[in-house]
Amino acid sequence: MGKTIDPRTIALETNSPLWQISDLENGPVLQVLGNTPTTKKTGTEAYLDEDHVGKVALIGETRHNYRMQAEMRFLKYHRSPQNGGWFGFAIRAQDVLNYEIVWFMPNAETGNTVAYVPVAHGVVPWWTEAYASQKKGDPHIPINSWFQACVDVVDDEFTVYVENQPVFTKKITYYLKEGCPGFFVGTATDAAFRRIVIEDL
Repeated sequence: MGKTIDPRTIALETNSPLWQISDLENGPVLQVLGNTPTTKKTGTEAYLDEDHVGKVALIGETRHNYRMQAEMRFLKYHRSPQNGGWFGFAIRAQDVLNYEIVWFMPNAETGNTVAYVPVAHGVVPWWTEAYASQKKGDPHIPINSWFQACVDVVDDEFTVYVENQPVFTKKITYYLKEGCPGFFVGTATDAAFRRIVIEDL
């Protein structure tokens, strides 16, 4: 693998002020903290404002074929019960509203801890049949420790790895030939990323 990227010294485009870079455990960590859902009021009724637009951080320039590797960690889920959360890679992103995701779910009730979903105009369509019926992966994703994940994006498909073991290979839905690599953090989830490596393939 190539050289580890210092997120403090690269071009970073985000769609949320919750992204921050901190020096933790002898190195820089890119993280989302305080990703709490808000409550809105309409007249006398209050309802939870579901944030379906994920928190996205895009790194560096547009690339065609590339490998992106990082250590990731689930930090917190701000909903009840506190056993949810999803976070992972944004791949071939056109901007912070249009990208494709490989996400990790350490507490998935179904046992499917890795999944893929395309995003257009900021809408993450996790409720659709196309998402529900697709093949997912089931590697162990720890709740309280770092794990290594990697994605190879080549031509019209990608392969995701967890701890150097392949999980699945899929076609890229939008057939985009290039885009930015980055990270995604979903609704009510806090997560951290470190030891980031991106290299062209």
